[in-house]
Amino acid sequence: MPDKQKIPAGRLAEGYEFPAVSYRLEPEVVAAYLKAVGAGGSFYDDKLVPPTAIAANVLAVLSDNMSLPSGTIHTRQEMEFKGAVTVGETITCYARVSRNQERGKFHFLNIDIDVHDQKQRPVLTGKTSFILP
Repeated sequence: MPDKQKIPAGRLAEGYEFPAVSYRLEPEVVAAYLKAVGAGGSFYDDKLVPPTAIAANVLAVLSDNMSLPSGTIHTRQEMEFKGAVTVGETITCYARVSRNQERGKFHFLNIDIDVHDQKQRPVLTGKTSFILP
């Protein structure tokens, strides 16, 4: 299967909506996240997904759809966690470009993010921002 064509981030127009992506938070994915950040404990084991693991997965989903040029700076990330998600649940990620402004040699890119659980309840909202050369 051919690789999916990524959109250059500098060409994303304000209002562009990324394709919604749904995926199941498999135990192995959560365990790998916990190991990578050196976290764990009975609170998360086989039950709850750490909110920051959801945020990390959202950024991974975005990177599957857009290409960032060398020299890009991730300047800000604001996340509000609205509900708990358990291991094995399916979540859906929605993202929309709220700003892509060119100033001189740079683009200032903001992407709004919404994540819902399998019952379409919001579990995360936020914004991530980049400066592109």
